[in-house]
Amino acid sequence: MTSAHATAGMDAAMAAQGGPDTVDQKIRRDIANAIFDQRMPPGTKLSEARLGELYEVSRTVVRKALFRLASDKLVDMRPNRGAVVSQPTVGEAREVFEARRLIESAMLEQSVAAMTSANHQRLRELVATDVAAHDSRDRQRMIRASGDFHRGLAAMSGNTVLCGFLDQLIGRTSLIIAMYQRHTSAACSHHAHSELIKVIERGDISGAQHTMRRHLHDCENELDLAESPAENELAQMLGARGARN
Repeated sequence: MTSAHATAGMDAAMAAQGGPDTVDQKIRRDIANAIFDQRMPPGTKLSEARLGELYEVSRTVVRKALFRLASDKLVDMRPNRGAVVSQPTVGEAREVFEARRLIESAMLEQSVAAMTSANHQRLRELVATDVAAHDSRDRQRMIRASGDFHRGLAAMSGNTVLCGFLDQLIGRTSLIIAMYQRHTSAACSHHAHSELIKVIERGDISGAQHTMRRHLHDCENELDLAESPAENELAQMLGARGARN
């Protein structure tokens, strides 16, 4: 799998616009891939001037790409301060996982019963890629492979609109993991993906939905969402007594 698979929904949206990719679409895709792969962390400043130099285009073209990324909830456009990679709050993080549980379990209702042996094999291939990524201990590969599994499974529902919504949510999940993941944990386990496939292969729709919801709950619980990193840091600076007052 390449990082291009991480923007399947975005690529479909661009194709729907017709014609070859424009430069602003390429900028949008490149930044999205960097965010999905966690090469570009939350809070990164996106200078219009510097991006214009890198892509040899005007700031107007860059701005168009940035506004599209803002509509994808991947970039924040701040008046008089420019664009930065989004920094989801704890509340937004919880809402994203809630939305994913609703969407991904609903899509399974459409896909599980209709899946073929070829679909099952494809899911096993995605898990094998996920396992290899974890074995490599390459954080970017792990995040990409996990997202690719969820996207690949969702695509089997045939609902391109929901796939587009989920693609955006998975991108936001990457930002959330970058901000809130405990360093000793893996936010999305390939073992859970393997368990989900077993349930799917039995044709058990309600079981697959339950397993998916539980998996996404577990992913959320692996994150440090008790309070924001800034609040943690401030409490440590003030000490226990200051933090209580």
